[in-house]
Amino acid sequence: MPHPLIGPKDTLGDIYYKTYTEEARSDAPHHPPWDLKQRDVFLEFAPCRDWFLNSFPPGEVNRPRARTHDGLYHAYIVGEANTRGANHQIVREWRTMVKERGDWKKYRERFGAAKA
Repeated sequence: MPHPLIGPKDTLGDIYYKTYTEEARSDAPHHPPWDLKQRDVFLEFAPCRDWFLNSFPPGEVNRPRARTHDGLYHAYIVGEANTRGANHQIVREWRTMVKERGDWKKYRERFGAAKA
């Protein structure tokens, strides 16, 4: 008997997430139900959307779904602020790492030349 929430236009991903039950499938491996191909790159909307919609296991999809609207908004703001803060620091450190790597190469060249 088909699941009552499954509609005729539902995708494989819709069906996958709608039929998840903690009791029956909680220990099953997560196999994302996407149409991503090996050649896909994240420069186009469709592969990005497919990844976003299907990359998380059903348990994680259900956890935020169970939040109130205020709880979900709060989680979004806190998560986004933390992500952007981390991104900012990564960008700041990236410049330093690239500069240090260049300096290290120069140091190695000088050290190697002096040793020879």
